[in-house]
Amino acid sequence: MTCSESGHDNGEWIDGVVLCALVAAGSRAVETNRDQINALNVFPVPDGDTGTNMSLTLRAIEEESAIQPTLHAGDAAQRMARSALLAARGNSGLIFAQLFRGMAGVSTGRERITPSEFAQGMVAGAISAYDSVPNPREGTMLTVMRVSADIAIERAETGADIAEVLEAVVEASVAAVALTPTQLDVLMEAGVVDSGGYGLSVFLAGALEMAQERGDGATVFPSPEPIGVDPDARSDTGVGIEFMDAVREEIFGYCTVFLIEGEELDVVAIRDMVTTFGESAVVAGDATAVKIHLHPLDPGPVMSYGAGLGTLAGITILNMDEQTMEWAADRRSNGSGTPDPDARRLETAIIAVCAGVGLETIFAQAGMGHCTSIQGGDTMNPSVQDLLSAVEAAPSDQVLLLPNNGNIVAAALQVPALTSKDVRVVQTRSVQAGITAVFAFSATADLDANVAAMTDAAIDVRVGSVTRAVRDAVVSGQEIKNGDVMALLDGKLIAKADDPVSALVQMIQQSTEDAGLITIYTGGELPVSDAERALDAVQEVAGEAEVELVSGGQPHYDFLIAFE
Repeated sequence: MTCSESGHDNGEWIDGVVLCALVAAGSRAVETNRDQINALNVFPVPDGDTGTNMSLTLRAIEEESAIQPTLHAGDAAQRMARSALLAARGNSGLIFAQLFRGMAGVSTGRERITPSEFAQGMVAGAISAYDSVPNPREGTMLTVMRVSADIAIERAETGADIAEVLEAVVEASVAAVALTPTQLDVLMEAGVVDSGGYGLSVFLAGALEMAQERGDGATVFPSPEPIGVDPDARSDTGVGIEFMDAVREEIFGYCTVFLIEGEELDVVAIRDMVTTFGESAVVAGDATAVKIHLHPLDPGPVMSYGAGLGTLAGITILNMDEQTMEWAADRRSNGSGTPDPDARRLETAIIAVCAGVGLETIFAQAGMGHCTSIQGGDTMNPSVQDLLSAVEAAPSDQVLLLPNNGNIVAAALQVPALTSKDVRVVQTRSVQAGITAVFAFSATADLDANVAAMTDAAIDVRVGSVTRAVRDAVVSGQEIKNGDVMALLDGKLIAKADDPVSALVQMIQQSTEDAGLITIYTGGELPVSDAERALDAVQEVAGEAEVELVSGGQPHYDFLIAFE
């Protein structure tokens, strides 16, 4: 059974297969129009990824539906809602996911639903979307979702079938999108309609094509003319030049997205707390899983708060200040504001898994514009889907993937078979080895040569770490108590102490042979005074080796050490 095997005869009811087919068509529409959706994005920060976020969310739903196809509308909707929540990316993806949550709530226990119940699901989704945002603003995807849901109810009450309901919904959504500049000053200033609202309208238009049996959704749907905007003051397809010049001077911080998995999670309380850490908060979920989107200047505090509530997963942290500069540059092509899809394309892109703002910066600098990071490491291993999403978003058809952790290698090795891109996994098993590997990358070398050079460089690095035991255990034949500070070299315990600096010094004393360079990456919770004391102490025992101290910001480890 596939999504295309529509089980309805007259549109008077919708089962799981029909629901799947509608969503699949909407997904194809969003993917087809993704670049145009991205080009319009200005709110709340011009990170240019609204279409990508929506597309990735929909792709996760399709993949889950393909794995477990069902005729049962309630079961299908529940799986869609769960997949959408777990896969949601960015502000737009998480708000969009609420549409499926609403549909799931209305269809629970039902083998099939009527067009009226479908409309009720849209209303429930809109309510959930508004609830997910602490301070909802009109002129966004929220408005378009609400207007579309209201029209769906009105049309369904007349006895209309699903195609007729969707036809009215699409017409209303297009009109609502056109009005968004009159509701939100930032859109009027930029001279565009809201990208998220346009993306939602595109999704609904794709579903309508399927419902009317006119196509599969893979159609270009032009964005509506923005009402109230001077045609001479805006570009043909994107954001105005004056607006770009203005936003380049603003500070946006980090786009931070993660999932908290736990028990008895209080979504409302979490939402209230998260708003104190930054801007553009979106918080949604249930008692066992809560997805968070936030724009903090420092992602550390909100991550620590989340970790105190449960297990963190699906972590993504992006530097929006860098994105803003790139975004503005992309859209200044010939002074027209038209995005140049090839402007940031790379011959080869690198994706590195790491945790810590400092490490993220190091990878970016080492890769000289070719390397981006995905959050992950001990206790927060990214899934295959997380890695695949990063690969698909990379601005190149050739991608080098660095797992940088032994527990992530297996997941990374699954990715090449899941994408049409040429992906090579450099099997780095530590962050230190990953950094060394990226320094060995050459932008002028071919893919095979880079894989060989980076692999050789990673193998030559000895890696150490200093961390605290979280339970009593026997490690490398030594008895360790909870709270003991351990020094590990290439995974083996070589020293233990009462404080991190003492453990580090003991490691250096035993490991300087053949080391010309010792690089020490300090953890996010290490006091500055301890870092300074560590540098002085290590230099005294390092012999002829050069010592560098770098702020890594990594969790769990006071020090990560590379011996080269």
